Amino acid sequence: MPAFVLIVDLGGTILAVVGFNMAFRQAFVRRVLGRNGILEAKRARPDDGQDPLTYALRIAGVMIMVFGIAIAGMVTLFHGR
Repeated sequence: MPAFVLIVDLGGTILAVVGFNMAFRQAFVRRVLGRNGILEAKRARPDDGQDPLTYALRIAGVMIMVFGIAIAGMVTLFHGR
């Protein structure tokens, strides 16, 4: 298998892991981004029950995860012999 296939597979795996964390482990990602909710809870804002960051992380995370899987899979299928 050529070296560039392994590099693309590594990149795809990294994208898949990052996307999974963004979509399904949002507490960790919020801590990394510095948006863990502690500072927002001190601010006075109307409580509508929905946090837009939750949906943005979920949608973007799934898109990044699927992109990483698709890129790695396609390169491996077409160049892995």
